[in-house]
Amino acid sequence: MLYHAATSDIRTSPGAPRTAMQARDRVRALLESSATVRVGTAGGEALLTDALLVTSELVTNAIRHGGGLLGFDASLCAGGTGLRIAVTDALSTVPPSPPAPPAPPADAATGRGGYGWPLIHRLTRSMRITPAAHGGKRIEVVVPLEGAADSQGDPRPV
Repeated sequence: MLYHAATSDIRTSPGAPRTAMQARDRVRALLESSATVRVGTAGGEALLTDALLVTSELVTNAIRHGGGLLGFDASLCAGGTGLRIAVTDALSTVPPSPPAPPAPPADAATGRGGYGWPLIHRLTRSMRITPAAHGGKRIEVVVPLEGAADSQGDPRPV
């Protein structure tokens, strides 16, 4: 069974994830049920970890910086070469493209963050940000999964 939910408004769709954990659970279920990512192998675990990290960061950013999570969609690209994740939030402000990962804050306990957006850029092969009908924005990314089903090693560059 493949999970593919249409982007929806959580105010009207009780089945949409409301938290990063719920979104990660849906992505994990999609990847495990499709056999696209071979869980239990080093390469499969690395790809699953990347997909879950990107999911978590996108949803958390929507909640924390985007005025709230309004929609979530996860589906496989044709041929299982990638995982498409789309998150819709309430603000139309587009985050800047990161030039480089930020320096660690002087006081890491401040909760200011700043690491997630550069991480999303690093772990995805494409990103598209479009205005949403309600005035917010939709951020759609593709996490590469090439070689995920038979990969034994870690496919990420060092």
